[in-house]
Parts: sequence; C-alpha cells; structure tokens
Amino acid sequence: MSALVIALRVVSLLAFAGMLLVFRGRGRPKTQPPHGGSRVPVVANIAACGLFFPSLVIFAGGTEAGMALPLALSGCLIAIAGAALVLRSRAALGPAWSFAPRAEEGTGLVTTGPYRLVRHPIYLGLSLLALGQALAFASWPAVAIVLCGIVPTFAWRARVEEDLLSRTFGERFAAYRQRTKMIIPHLL
Repeated sequence: MSALVIALRVVSLLAFAGMLLVFRGRGRPKTQPPHGGSRVPVVANIAACGLFFPSLVIFAGGTEAGMALPLALSGCLIAIAGAALVLRSRAALGPAWSFAPRAEEGTGLVTTGPYRLVRHPIYLGLSLLALGQALAFASWPAVAIVLCGIVPTFAWRARVEEDLLSRTFGERFAAYRQRTKMIIPHLL
C-alpha cells in the first residue's frame, strides 16, 4: 500500500516536471518589444510557489494512514488533469504566450480551445496541479499555501493581465470578458 502511495506522489510530481519540460525554451522572441504589465504579481506567485514545494516534503502525511491511498489517488488525478489543462491552454495561446503579462495586437486575442470557456485556464490548471500535489502528499500546510498564497497570486496576475488586455484589445476584450468567466467555467 505504501509503495502505491509513493508511486502516485511521484506521478503527481512528474506531471509538474513534464509540464516544465514542454515550456522550457518556448516563448516570445526577445527581439519583439511587447506591451508588458506589472511583474510584481509574478514575483509574488513565485514566492508562494517557493513556500509550496518545501511544504510538500516537510509536511507530507504518512503513507500508511487509512486516507493516504485515496488522497494520493485523487491528488494524482487532479494534478494530471491540471497539467493537461495547462498544456492544452499553452498550445492554444501559441505565440501569444509569455511568462510575464504581455499583450500585442499582432498575436491577437485568443478565444479558442480552453479560452472559449474561461479567460485564464492556465491559472486554473496550475492551481489544480498544485492542489492535486498537496492532496497526493497529504500535506495540509501545502493545501493552505495553495488556497491562501498560490490561488490569490494567480487571481492578482489575472487582474493585471485583464487590465493589459483591456487596454490592448478594447471592445473585443470587453465582449469576450462579458461572455466568458474568469477562472471557473459557468461560476467565477
């Protein structure tokens, strides 16, 4: 039983690592002068993630407890679903993707793929990925960091990006914003 819990925890981490390998080296060429937004929410988000990963290991629950296997299984599935959503969303963005908030008329306003359901599916996917890992490791401090640190900093990043998109795309973004939820389809 404990070997299966450990294997599921490793798979949840591999979902994160696999996603990073896909993102490595991809992004906007450095020669383009983008219209950028504030990087402060990005730094805050990185700081929250910096607290999250050590808490997974330091505060991981035991592998023998009665809830260890159900938590590891559900957490692993949530993490994989989150990683898949991030990868699909990143593919839909194509050249419009960047690590820090940017918007350019030339790359256009992406409203297809996961973006037809929510305006920030990458943040939803990353939040699911982190929550899944926290559950897989049965780390309640990591769950608290996801809910009180990672999710709020993603919401902050989303608002900064929305201001930038609104300035860049004007009425097109206003119409898209009106028909599409921010993070959770049909709810929020």
